[in-house]
Amino acid sequence: MKKIKVLIADDILETRKLIRKMFSIEENKIEIVAEASNGKEVIESIRKFNPDIILMDINMPVLNGLETTEIINEKYPNIIVIIMSVQRENEYLKKAMFAGAKEYIIKPLNYEELYTTIISTYNRYKKKEEIISKLNAIKRESKIISFYGSKGGVGKSIVALNTAIAYSKKYGKKVLLIDLDLYFGDIGMMLNEYKSKTLIDLIDENQTISYENIKEYLFSYNTNLDVLLAPRNPESAEYIKKDIVKKIIDKVKNYYDVIIFDNGVNFGECTLVSLDLSNVIAFVSNMELSSLKNMKIGLKILNTLNYSSKIKVIVNSENTKFGIKHKDILNAFSNEDLSFIPENNKTVKFSINTGIPFYENSKYKDNNMIKSINKLCEKLIS
Repeated sequence: MKKIKVLIADDILETRKLIRKMFSIEENKIEIVAEASNGKEVIESIRKFNPDIILMDINMPVLNGLETTEIINEKYPNIIVIIMSVQRENEYLKKAMFAGAKEYIIKPLNYEELYTTIISTYNRYKKKEEIISKLNAIKRESKIISFYGSKGGVGKSIVALNTAIAYSKKYGKKVLLIDLDLYFGDIGMMLNEYKSKTLIDLIDENQTISYENIKEYLFSYNTNLDVLLAPRNPESAEYIKKDIVKKIIDKVKNYYDVIIFDNGVNFGECTLVSLDLSNVIAFVSNMELSSLKNMKIGLKILNTLNYSSKIKVIVNSENTKFGIKHKDILNAFSNEDLSFIPENNKTVKFSINTGIPFYENSKYKDNNMIKSINKLCEKLIS
């Protein structure tokens, strides 16, 4: 079995001797390859000894543990840093994780705890590296789709969610769905998922954005569909800026076939950057006169922003019984690429109230809504 190479970084000689003595009996699993008394020595030793894990004290001269961990995280991201400290406060733990540490252990050191922490942390992160390396071997070129509507209540999120599921199941695509309705995102509710971390957690807990740490904040709906949920508190929206959205897409775009944004009803900076990044803008309305009026206005704005070549219009809840006919829509939006999804309020309401997307319900497999979603999928990435 390959030994785990460990570097001890602590300015107190007695601590280094104690740790070395602890692991002198673990000949088959852990090997102490080097010691360092300050951050500068740590960096120098990395080049010479190439450790798997560094046990890093926070309080050291020249470069302290946090400063050294930041440098290691940037230059040697495959090296695992485990912080050692006498400080038990959450603030120190948070700082350590921000710096790039993978684990945190409190002094005085206990042999069993230290040994278990090293083994479990090494296994956990090496397994992640293997997964990521496999994913890296399959470079994907994402098709990015933004779902947008200029009026609430038109079923935009329902269509976006079930389209994402269709791509992941029927078409076998690797899909990322991002709920970018930052004030009132409903994707989590529609999936009956209230425990997963959200976009604001990703931002709060990470100073650097990488695919590895983004993955930890995704809700895995199925093997092909990951979801990044919107913040649960509307006040969090102001902390999410367009640069964050750009960084996220830059880091994930090679890992998904399709990336779907479910945008809010606004032209805020995050919505605009999603529209900029998208290959297709799926503009959703329904057959209510007020919704169609707002869509007409919205389309004019999008055309002014030079998005006209990206736009595909989706008329949701099509029903000709309430005064507006199919041909009226075709005449009013004769210059647009139109798709229609039939009305089925019973199916939609049952889906929302149970947290089971209608695309997943076997009794709806021959439903016209399912067929319409499949046709929409083919059109959006044709």
